[in-house]
Amino acid sequence: MKGAVIVAGGSSTRFGTDKLDQLLFGKSVLAHSVDAFVGIADKIVVVGKHVDGCLYADGGQTRSQSVQNGLAMLVGCDVVAVHDGARPFVTREFVQRLFCQAEIHGSAVPSLPVTDTLWQVDDAQPVDRQRFATVQTPQVFNYDQLVQAFGQATQSYTDESSLYFATYGKVHFVQGDTTNTKITYQSDLPQYRVGVGYDVHQLVDGNGVILGGVTIPFDKKLLGHSDADVLAHAVCDAVLSASGHKDIGHQFPVDDDAYLGADSMVLLSKCTSLALESGYCVVNLSAVVMAEQPKLYPHIDQMAQNLAKVLGVAPTCVNLSATTTETLGIVGQGKGIAAQATVLLVKK
Repeated sequence: MKGAVIVAGGSSTRFGTDKLDQLLFGKSVLAHSVDAFVGIADKIVVVGKHVDGCLYADGGQTRSQSVQNGLAMLVGCDVVAVHDGARPFVTREFVQRLFCQAEIHGSAVPSLPVTDTLWQVDDAQPVDRQRFATVQTPQVFNYDQLVQAFGQATQSYTDESSLYFATYGKVHFVQGDTTNTKITYQSDLPQYRVGVGYDVHQLVDGNGVILGGVTIPFDKKLLGHSDADVLAHAVCDAVLSASGHKDIGHQFPVDDDAYLGADSMVLLSKCTSLALESGYCVVNLSAVVMAEQPKLYPHIDQMAQNLAKVLGVAPTCVNLSATTTETLGIVGQGKGIAAQATVLLVKK
């Protein structure tokens, strides 16, 4: 029988607020950490917080006491994993592999080589980093052996691998996972937002279409209150959506003459500023323009450069493509041009 102790009783002092309650892709950090064990461990106990579907144990004054409180709820288990609630990126495949290794070797501790230059502070000199490794959680052990090790301990340890080694003189290391990072500081928590925008404008008789700030020679033009730059409008809505603002129609109403014939790249600049004011900046843009005519390929690079300048990113962070709709719909019939855009924003 497999058990798991999720340690969730820390104070989050360096983070500044309870990091385990922070939302990450729609769920709390702790929920992600717990979910990695659901269906793999037969019993899951969370120490210090109540989580639906899990056993609960009180947190202790030290990590060692907290883990012992959790272990007391798992009597009857053969192997047990101890995992930090602040490691939400652990994968289920990684958890499975560690359990399998512990069943064979009695312990399984994920470790990674040190990749940064390492200094010994008190002697003020660098040391050979090849002699050192860092360890992660979950750390998985034979349940009885881990309980016995805690019972014999005469001091507190920073993690269970140190305790296990001090008791038995050995520990089985497993290749760690570089994505299995621990949330310690605010900057450790990814703050990405994705937005999608779509727009379509009718084609009427005219003298060229404007797309991505580029005027493309054509015997028609796009009809709209502004310059009808359908690509810029799609990007506007994507940026507004990702940064939590209402859409382009709300920001720049069609009944407001202030925006009559407006340059849509200026409108996009205002949308980008709104995102910045909300604490987000653009990482990259992917967009597609759908049109039968005119041919857009010769203008794609210039459109990408224009958009990149307004969004504040390198041109390589803007990927544009053009396609037709194989004569289907209003675009395929040459009655309009449409665009769809997806942007990724990150917290500043």
